[in-house]
Amino acid sequence: MKTLLLENILTAMNIQPNIKQKGIRIQTVTYHRSEIRSHTLYFRWNNTEVPVKSIKNYKNVFIVTDTPFSQMERLNPEQIIMVKDLKDTFFKFTSYYRHLFNIPVVAITGTCGKSTTKEMLKHILEESHNVQATISSKNADYYNLPYLMGIDKDTDVAVFETAVSKKGDMMESCKYFYPTIGILTMIDVDHTDKIRSFDDYLAEKAKIMQGMNNEGTLILNTDDPYLSSIDTSKFKGEIITFGKNKDAIFRIKKYQYNSSGMTFWIGYRQNEYKGYIPGLGEHNVYNAAASLAASAILGVDLHYALKRLSTYHHMGSHFQIMKGRNQVTLVDDTWKSNPASLRKGLETLSNIAFPSQRKIAVLGRMASLGKYADEEYEKAGHLLGNLGIDVLITKGFIAKDFAKPAIEAGVNEDSVYHFSDADEMKRFFDSFLLPNDIVYFKTGGNDSDFDETIEYLRG
Repeated sequence: MKTLLLENILTAMNIQPNIKQKGIRIQTVTYHRSEIRSHTLYFRWNNTEVPVKSIKNYKNVFIVTDTPFSQMERLNPEQIIMVKDLKDTFFKFTSYYRHLFNIPVVAITGTCGKSTTKEMLKHILEESHNVQATISSKNADYYNLPYLMGIDKDTDVAVFETAVSKKGDMMESCKYFYPTIGILTMIDVDHTDKIRSFDDYLAEKAKIMQGMNNEGTLILNTDDPYLSSIDTSKFKGEIITFGKNKDAIFRIKKYQYNSSGMTFWIGYRQNEYKGYIPGLGEHNVYNAAASLAASAILGVDLHYALKRLSTYHHMGSHFQIMKGRNQVTLVDDTWKSNPASLRKGLETLSNIAFPSQRKIAVLGRMASLGKYADEEYEKAGHLLGNLGIDVLITKGFIAKDFAKPAIEAGVNEDSVYHFSDADEMKRFFDSFLLPNDIVYFKTGGNDSDFDETIEYLRG
């Protein structure tokens, strides 16, 4: 964080500083009580109890609040900044802080591919730029302020994921980051437990344009049917497309699978570029194309960007291939499970498996589907059969819903198993697995039983 003068912050929030609030430096801005220390501005959300006793041990702590709190009389009057609307005041601050820095900010959204595209772009940039970015897949809204405050005078570019799990998320994230470049990776059913309608979910994602004030540069996956349906007529900035479509500006011409990654060819401005990305699957080529498009907008030479991509370290538990005991291949794809990511994972499994390998899918639940759950489990079950999955193992009560449609689509009923915990799965695998089997693990949410089983099979 850049050190700020309290009087400048207050002025930006339309508050007239008094004499005792002038000349004071603020080094921390937070809404977490645990982060309060000397020279802190603390926004008190949800009428949280204020730790007055500990605050008195620090110097220059100021509390922004819209309601009185217990023991506030023990603090000096100038420490308490009473406002009418805390949320409005807070976002005046985020706007003030963000606009202290004239830097490009990339916001990445979509159902799948956010984290990987962000990591690829970060990897391309970080050798030559000071990059502030989302950490791993930590993209929930309560991370937004710390990510914003991570921008300082040395930051050259920021790259953030803007996730959507409920209505209002996109616009709120944009009120922190004010992105200048937006990336939409792909859209499918997800988070429809809180956003009941898929159309509303798609509309929420599309609000990234409004969050960019319909300016800047928008990077779109032109092959995605849902993204192709969004209304971009109000967007006054530049739209850059990527995909296999012949009209895509960054056109994926072809790709091929290698032992641990994808070789691909991209056409851009009458030139063809060959690249390689560690990590298997067509979806990773799309993620690479999106990151290359953003790199070009940021002025990075594409030959350099492709060279950087070839040294990218793929994210753990994102179709992560590892050796198991007794010549068994394990695929850890447990970072998340929604219909799109499961489909891409199973398709990639089918593409890399040798004809002699038994393809074993170990599936936990898909998360956050709401009223679309039955339909999506049926689609996924049919896909298992259509792709020729040899063995289906489900774990947990909800995941049982994969079984019936899978059997209907051709998975042998005698090759479908269900377990409730890691111990059951481990005992089963001890007697069931054969050399050369490939075992694919996928679940939605943190399920330690999957981690435990994978680790057990690695031996």
